[in-house]
Amino acid sequence: MSRFAQFLILLAFTAISSTSAHAQGVVEPPLPWKVKLITGETLKGTISKWDFAGVDGSFGHVAWTSFKPDDANRMCKKLMDWREGSQYIQLARMLFALDGGDKFAEAALRDAIKRDRNLDPEIQKLRAEVAEQRRKIVEDRRIAAEKDFQAKAIGADAAVKKDPAPRAQPGSVVPDAPHAQPGGVTTDAPRAQPWSVATDAQRAEALTDMKADADLWLKQVNLRYSVVEAKYWVVYADLPIDETKDLARRMDAMYQTVAQMFALPDGLNIFHGKAVVIISATEPHYRAIEMAAFNSMPPPGAIGLCHMVGPKVVVTAYKSDDANRFMATLVHEASHGFMHRYGSPSRLPSWADEGYAEYVAAESFPNSTTKGDRKPQGLQWIRSGTNDVQNVLRMNYEDGSWPGPDAIGYAIGYLAVDYLVQTNRKGFGEWVKDVKGGLSWEEALQKRFGWSAAQLAQAVKVRYRARD
Repeated sequence: MSRFAQFLILLAFTAISSTSAHAQGVVEPPLPWKVKLITGETLKGTISKWDFAGVDGSFGHVAWTSFKPDDANRMCKKLMDWREGSQYIQLARMLFALDGGDKFAEAALRDAIKRDRNLDPEIQKLRAEVAEQRRKIVEDRRIAAEKDFQAKAIGADAAVKKDPAPRAQPGSVVPDAPHAQPGGVTTDAPRAQPWSVATDAQRAEALTDMKADADLWLKQVNLRYSVVEAKYWVVYADLPIDETKDLARRMDAMYQTVAQMFALPDGLNIFHGKAVVIISATEPHYRAIEMAAFNSMPPPGAIGLCHMVGPKVVVTAYKSDDANRFMATLVHEASHGFMHRYGSPSRLPSWADEGYAEYVAAESFPNSTTKGDRKPQGLQWIRSGTNDVQNVLRMNYEDGSWPGPDAIGYAIGYLAVDYLVQTNRKGFGEWVKDVKGGLSWEEALQKRFGWSAAQLAQAVKVRYRARD
C-alpha cells in the first residue's frame, strides 16, 4: 500500500468520531455482496456492519481502500442515509483516500451541498485538509529523496548543518581576469558537512529572502529590470522581456546538463530557494550592481561573477557585445554556484573548480568560447614542450598562484576535466562526491582513477600533445 493511501486512511479514520449515527452501524438483515478488490481477489459474502473506514461481514474486516473507487462509492450509497448532506461529506472524505476516487468525491460534495447549503464551510475545510495532506506527502517524498541523495553524495554519516546567515563578503570567481583570485566560500561549517534539507516552508522563505535582496539592490541603483522566475533561477535583466525569458530557459537547460552529469534525482533543486541571476545591459550598470550588492568592483575584463555567501548563490554579469563570450561566462559562473550547493560547501581544487565550469560552458550551448579560446591556448601551452601540467595542478586560490601567467590555469583545468570525463564519466562524478565529502582531491583521484597527481599530469600531457 502506498504512503499516500496509508496517510489518507488515517484521515478517514480520524473523521469517524464525528460521523452521525446514520453513517455507521449494524446492517440488518446482512447485505449480500460480491466484488473484486484492487488486488484482483474476489470478495464474496454478507455485510453485517459498516462505517466510513470499511465493512465487516462473513469475510472479516475490509477497509474501503481495498476497493476500486466506483465499487466503494456504489456500496456506501446503499448503506448510508442518502437524505443527510453531512454523510456525503464523509463519503467524499473516504473517496479522496482512494486512488482514482477524486471524481466520485467531487460528485459526493455536490450532492452534499444540494441537500444542505449550510455545509459549504465544512466542504471547503475538507478540500483544504485533503490538499494540505497531499502537499505534505509530496514534500515528504522530496525530502526523503534529497536526504538519500545527500547520503550518496557525501556520506550517510556526515552531520547535517544549518544554513548560516551571510556574515561576510562573498567569494568571487573571475574567469576572464588573469590577476583576480576568487575568495573562499564563507561558512561556519566544518569540511564535508552537507547543506541542510529544507522543508517547503523554508524553501519558500529562502526564495522570498533572495528576491528581497535583489529588489533592494536594484532599488539602490535606481534601475528597472525585467524578472523571470525559472525552475531553478530568478533572472533579473536590464533587457527586453523576451531576451530575459530566453536567458532563463538557457539557465534551466544548463542546470539539467549538470544535474545529469551528477545523477541528481529528477527535478531536484539544490539551491537555497533559487539562485539569483542579475544581467545588466551595460558594463557601468553591472559595476553599479556589484557595488550596491557586494561593495566590490569587478576587475578589468570581468564579464561576470559568482557570489557565494553561506547558502546563497548570486550570479551577476553584463551582456557584452560578444554574445558567445557572454553566454560562456554566464554559464561558467552559474556552474560555480551549482558546485557550491552540490552536497556540501567543500571546494574542488582550483584547477577542477575552474576546469569543470569551463567544461559545463563548453557542453551547454553551441559556439562556446571555451572550445574556441581555452582549448587552443591549452594545447599550444602543452605542445611547447617546456611546460609542466603538474605545476597548474598545484596552483590554488589561497596562495595567489592561480590562475598563472595568461590565466593558463583555466585552459589546462578545462583540458584536465575534459580528459577525466572522457576517460570515465561516472568516475569523475564519484571523484567530485569524494572531494565534496571530505577526501583530499589526490586521495579521491587515487581511489577513482588509480592515479597520483603526477600521473594525471602526465596523462593529460600525453593525451593532448598530439591529439586535439
